[in-house]
Amino acid sequence: MKSKKLLITFLVLMSLILPITLSSLGYANLHPANGEIEWGVKEGRTYTWVVKQSTEIFGFLPEDSEIEITITSIRALGGGNATELKANITEYNSVTQLTTNLLDNETFINFDSETNIVTLYTFIDDHGFFLPLDYIDGFTDGLMDFYSGFFSTRGCSIGQGITTFYGYRGSTDLAYVWTFNKNGITDNFVAVFNDDNLNDPEDFQYWLVLKSGSDSIPLGNFFLVFIGLAMISLIFICQKKLVKKL
Repeated sequence: MKSKKLLITFLVLMSLILPITLSSLGYANLHPANGEIEWGVKEGRTYTWVVKQSTEIFGFLPEDSEIEITITSIRALGGGNATELKANITEYNSVTQLTTNLLDNETFINFDSETNIVTLYTFIDDHGFFLPLDYIDGFTDGLMDFYSGFFSTRGCSIGQGITTFYGYRGSTDLAYVWTFNKNGITDNFVAVFNDDNLNDPEDFQYWLVLKSGSDSIPLGNFFLVFIGLAMISLIFICQKKLVKKL
């Protein structure tokens, strides 16, 4: 029993320390001298994600469905200290074979690099989005504030060119985990129960993968490692909050 507790303590510490260590070894978020915000996506490009695993009772799209985001404009605001991404977003349902428009050349993301305020068109819980390459730390801070009205706990980790954003939602008992590649594009997104096997995609309640050719960068097992670290951190934070309440 004592060795088990020591192992759990070690995993928790590693989940909190490793992302910080990898961040310094990976890439630095250097702000450009002119203050303009750089994105890893381009106007006119379409980015497509495919549903690999799904439990539809949670409202997720069925397997083999697709979500497409086309960037229609990237506009600098406030002298370059803020930015607005407009997009077309569609969902294709593989069962009904119907395509639904979520956005039609409308605001998808707003970000102010001076205040770190982030607003998305909605609380996204079923598809990917993008990060600004030079302001990832500030953007993820803003994401955590934005999602404070949706997730009961949330956090992020950065390292080796990969950023992970995650949050826990009490109403579904699901943790949601986004991983972003070095271009700041969601490469994988999963929704999973805390007690599921994090190394077995079959236990994912929802799994969305960036389609090959959409700036996809294969992550291999490293993707699962980051999900595992994020989940351990999230469980640890939830337990600490519960203890404080008691």
